[in-house]
Amino acid sequence: MNRTTSRTFSLVSFCLPILALASAARAASPAQCAALKSLSLPQTKITSANWMPAGALPEHCVVMGIIGPGSIGFAVQLPSDWNGKLFHQGGGGYVGFIPDASSGLALHYATAATDTGHKGTGPVGGALDATWALNNHQGVIDFGFRAIHVTTATAKEIIDRYYGQRPHRSYFNGCSRGGGQGLMEVQRFPDDFDGVVVGAPAFDWTEFMMGFNWNSRAVQAAPIPASNLYLIAEAVMKQCAASDGLVDGLVQDPRRCQFEPAVLRCQGGDLPTCLTGAQIEAVREVYGGPANSKGRRITPGFPPGSEDGGDGWDLWISGGTANPPWQFTFEDQFFRFIVFNNSAYDSSKFNFDTDPAKLGPTGLILNATDPGLSSFEEHGGKIIMYHGWNDHALSALKTIDYYQQVGRTMGRDDDDNRIQDFFRFFLVPGMHHCGGGPGPNTFDTLTPLAKWVEHGVAPRRIIASGGAVAGRTRPLCPYPTEARYLGHGSIDDAANFVCAGPAAPRDDD
Repeated sequence: MNRTTSRTFSLVSFCLPILALASAARAASPAQCAALKSLSLPQTKITSANWMPAGALPEHCVVMGIIGPGSIGFAVQLPSDWNGKLFHQGGGGYVGFIPDASSGLALHYATAATDTGHKGTGPVGGALDATWALNNHQGVIDFGFRAIHVTTATAKEIIDRYYGQRPHRSYFNGCSRGGGQGLMEVQRFPDDFDGVVVGAPAFDWTEFMMGFNWNSRAVQAAPIPASNLYLIAEAVMKQCAASDGLVDGLVQDPRRCQFEPAVLRCQGGDLPTCLTGAQIEAVREVYGGPANSKGRRITPGFPPGSEDGGDGWDLWISGGTANPPWQFTFEDQFFRFIVFNNSAYDSSKFNFDTDPAKLGPTGLILNATDPGLSSFEEHGGKIIMYHGWNDHALSALKTIDYYQQVGRTMGRDDDDNRIQDFFRFFLVPGMHHCGGGPGPNTFDTLTPLAKWVEHGVAPRRIIASGGAVAGRTRPLCPYPTEARYLGHGSIDDAANFVCAGPAAPRDDD
């Protein structure tokens, strides 16, 4: 559920290497790299240690290995010109591959990444594959919470042996499954990292998969072709674009616009220019989210907007770009191989009255929903979290709920912005899942995170660019503030917007 982008790493690292670390790093050589092959670490087998000359990436040593019990594959990259810090790149979907952490390496971080204990194969392959989980409880534990932690600990040991000292700062970055991994780390292992980037987090697997199941059944009952998705997106924009007082092709906050898909109802027959009654009901069900027979909502639905496009509903919900759509593939694999451990299980038979209680044991392993983050805050840790408002893989509404719950649990609500002392959350209007969509969706989060951790300067705004309008820039604002146009100058220039609203960041940030 992740499409790795380069936006987080577009700027140079904030801190230069201190002299001792740079000196130690310059002592690295092909011989020292090769010697790591015989390194002895607990429950770890080093399978290769290869020297890579400078090219598109800095000169570095790459170490690969496996951590037991089980088979957690990992890679650690060790640049000769080391900045003294560790960067861990999170994975996507069911992972099953070692994520590319070279964007951190390009900034002279030592890097780490893991396949979380399995190789994605099976009929759907790669990050969409959970067949490895069948009769593999250890594998589910490794995927759920163990792999990132033990890979981080192993990477720090390798760094210590290679450079003669451990990293003085450690950072984690991930979106989708990677965002959920980041939240799992700050909840279960708060001392692993000093700073964590949490993008569009897949943090409540049991609720998300029930939502995926609900949506899959809704659109199977009333298929919605790509041409209809364009109609829906256009109608949402027509009704909602000015809800923030600015007509710019973006919906700043979809919660302020109560879109009703019945405005597209066909007056006669099933036509490509309208929706049938069954299609209208399917759209309502996706917007509303899953519910039991008594009408109790189980998890939030998806806000309206930007349903069209190759990485919108067509890919995730209704099919077309991906057939079957990815939400169906994820939930079908989840219920068959992780929850019920039965490859013949029919996920269309999931009962929203009786079956949610059966997901408890799985949730204890996979869900990262604990809102008590005091240990991470006391450790001095900082979190930057972001989510696209028009993400059709994971609902931004669920992430908002979690952020607010953290505030309440720690005695800090929306009117008391002390949660922003260590945790800032940025919503991205018009952005799809981890990128894409019509809104500005290219931005850097690693640099402001390092600046916050290492210099105490919290991000008051993050500048995003790109999207459907070439050259457009917009500020992303710490929730619950949002970008407000000053009333003069180009609407495509972030300089003409301010972050305003309740609980604006304090002036001493």
